[in-house]
Amino acid sequence: MANWCEQYDYVLNPLREQCEQKWRGLNSQKESENNEQTSTSPITEETAIQKVRLAEDGWNSRDPEKVALAYTTDTHWRNRIHFVKNGEEAQAFLDAKWKKELEYRLIKELWAFTENRIAVRYAYEWHDDSGNWFRSYGNENWEFDADGLMKNRFACINDLPIKEEDRKFRWPQGRRPDNHPGLSELGL
Repeated sequence: MANWCEQYDYVLNPLREQCEQKWRGLNSQKESENNEQTSTSPITEETAIQKVRLAEDGWNSRDPEKVALAYTTDTHWRNRIHFVKNGEEAQAFLDAKWKKELEYRLIKELWAFTENRIAVRYAYEWHDDSGNWFRSYGNENWEFDADGLMKNRFACINDLPIKEEDRKFRWPQGRRPDNHPGLSELGL
């Protein structure tokens, strides 16, 4: 059974609570009605692009609680020198990250995919509490469980100091507008 939440932006959807329950597999009534296990179909190019944009939108919300909903409770991450071993640690990591990385704006782009894995490249701009601007470049490898939640996330990131006038990501905080260029269009 395809994950019905894939068609919604879990960050902005007014039916978020129902979607969260479905993603977490807590809707036992629906499962018993269907009398089948909840699982997702293999990832296609269309669903991979959709998952990448939803992840970008989530991270651009800078809401650790909402972003953490996309991960399994036993998720494992490697992010720079940080090793996350569960959903609570992921949420705490994100909270600390966005307290340090101010005016964070991110663009992700699909690189490759298989049945349950996606590779992305990304860049984000931010400044520290002293006003020093950076553009951080990275690659991530994602692995999803049968419910479509991310169980593994491995990231490699490099920070490039930039001047404020060299910024390329200037949309208002939140979701990147649909008409804003992506990484390839920006030559990144």
